[in-house]
Amino acid sequence: MRKAREARGLSIDDVVHALKFSARQIEAIEADRMDVLPGAVFLRGLVRSYARLLKLDPESMLGLVESRMPLEEPEIRAPENMGNATPRGGLRDIPPLVAVSVLLLVAAAVMIGWHYLGDGVSTMHTAVQTARTTLGDFKPQEVVAPEVRPESPPPGADVAITAQPSPVVEPLPATLEADIQSALPMNTRRLSFDFDGESWIEVKDASGLVILTGIYRSGTQSVAGRPPFEVVVGNAGVVTLRDGGRSVDMKPYTRSEVARLTLE
Repeated sequence: MRKAREARGLSIDDVVHALKFSARQIEAIEADRMDVLPGAVFLRGLVRSYARLLKLDPESMLGLVESRMPLEEPEIRAPENMGNATPRGGLRDIPPLVAVSVLLLVAAAVMIGWHYLGDGVSTMHTAVQTARTTLGDFKPQEVVAPEVRPESPPPGADVAITAQPSPVVEPLPATLEADIQSALPMNTRRLSFDFDGESWIEVKDASGLVILTGIYRSGTQSVAGRPPFEVVVGNAGVVTLRDGGRSVDMKPYTRSEVARLTLE
């Protein structure tokens, strides 16, 4: 690809301006450094776009790149801020000196209580024994409960059956997305991406910072920030984009399966 670019008199900056990819990514694909690129979907989109710019066959160039370095699935790493679980405290965490001191205090309290309450304890023990003897001689009389027969309604009488009300499950409001948008701070909007297949996305806010990027296969990803947003979506055909609850058609902005658009 480098030879084809030079043959057409194009510089790296010309390619970056035309394709909106970074110079580092263009240099990597020309040097066969596919390992520094984000992933398989990104690599396919880059190769196809670059081949069309150079008037080359995209599928032939893609097959050549894949034969030189087989594509690998992106590695999924746990967040770096995920620490080890902290064990719960227990008796083992108590220093031996503190444990011995507590035992001595308990023993002293027991001895003092026995000294001052010894007579009371003896008296209480005697009272308990007397109560047990009295209760042993007492036999309760057997109480027979009267038989209660259910009253039958007279023939021909209407029997009213009161049905228990069934619990009502409220459906989710259709304006849930609008409610979420209205709860955001001023000058802030929410973008949502629904994935039906593997895709990669990159979103920049008004300050030019990347607020969302990654490779996704299914589910929904959302992000909030200050517009205008610069959005790049790879394999855009399997992605549905919503801007503040409003569906955005990415087809007019899609070339070589990559959609690039600015949401004001």
